[in-house]
Amino acid sequence: MDIKLPPRSWLLEVKTTLETLIQRYGKMSGSYNPANRPVAIFDWDDTAIFNDVGMGVFYFQIDELQFNFELEEFWNLIPPCYNREACRANYEKIRNLPVNEAKKLPAYRRYRKFFTKAIHDLWQSEGTAHLALLQVQLMVGFSPEEIVLIAKKAIDLEMSMPCGFVSIQESDTDPNPITVAHGIRIYQEIRDLINLMQVHGFDIWIVTGACKYIVQPFAEMYGVPSNRVIGIEMAVQQGKFTEQPIEPVPYEDGKTDAIKKYIGKKPVFVAGNSQGDLAMMRYCEDTTLLVDCGDSYLQQKAVELGWLVQPQFEVAT
Repeated sequence: MDIKLPPRSWLLEVKTTLETLIQRYGKMSGSYNPANRPVAIFDWDDTAIFNDVGMGVFYFQIDELQFNFELEEFWNLIPPCYNREACRANYEKIRNLPVNEAKKLPAYRRYRKFFTKAIHDLWQSEGTAHLALLQVQLMVGFSPEEIVLIAKKAIDLEMSMPCGFVSIQESDTDPNPITVAHGIRIYQEIRDLINLMQVHGFDIWIVTGACKYIVQPFAEMYGVPSNRVIGIEMAVQQGKFTEQPIEPVPYEDGKTDAIKKYIGKKPVFVAGNSQGDLAMMRYCEDTTLLVDCGDSYLQQKAVELGWLVQPQFEVAT
């Protein structure tokens, strides 16, 4: 039986190398051992999908007032230097209203703008790793099941939206709007690859710097069961998330630590796209795939370390 990926928008060299990898480690290999299956690991955002599901869910929570605002722990997670009190003051003006009614009021537009700007400013100042953790900490007070339900609604919305940018304004004359990216798409090429690897006996894992419970329902669309998703999660008390992360936090070096803790063996394949994936990409013992989103540092590392490089896949916008 030939091992063939659908061509789609794969570079021919990358496609051929991946097919050879599956031949070498999969069920058709003479050395294949079903009791010691080869491991393939994929990052999620901008590797397995187009765009960032963590941010998509986060913007949905802001827009739909889907946080536990009544908890002081929630507000204390946002440093006051990021205009927290202005955001909170405007939220208080709409807190008792149905969401659809709240959205009609100027206070809602100010709350939405101030909250979004606070997160973007913190992202720029503190970095992606800090933001990734904070996004999950701000889910304090939700149960894992509630987070999954929120994620499903947000994913459905994001997949229906055009891929592009939306301006967030506190008024129609706001001279300084905040621009946010929307629109998530499945990378069919990665779904094909995951499916082919599974058919040939690979264990597939997702290791993401997003919330585990956000990525789980999306990964199921790729045929990856929820117990094969490693992501950020918080300690749970009385069925609800606290703001205390469970270590290791799977970002940067924490991704490698999580692989060691939860999988217990080196992968023969890793796919990633960002510097947050670099440690686990270097931990791979055979073939590493960089989904190239334009990071010159990673492009250089790919050349130095002999990684496969695939430009971002084509998606319908």
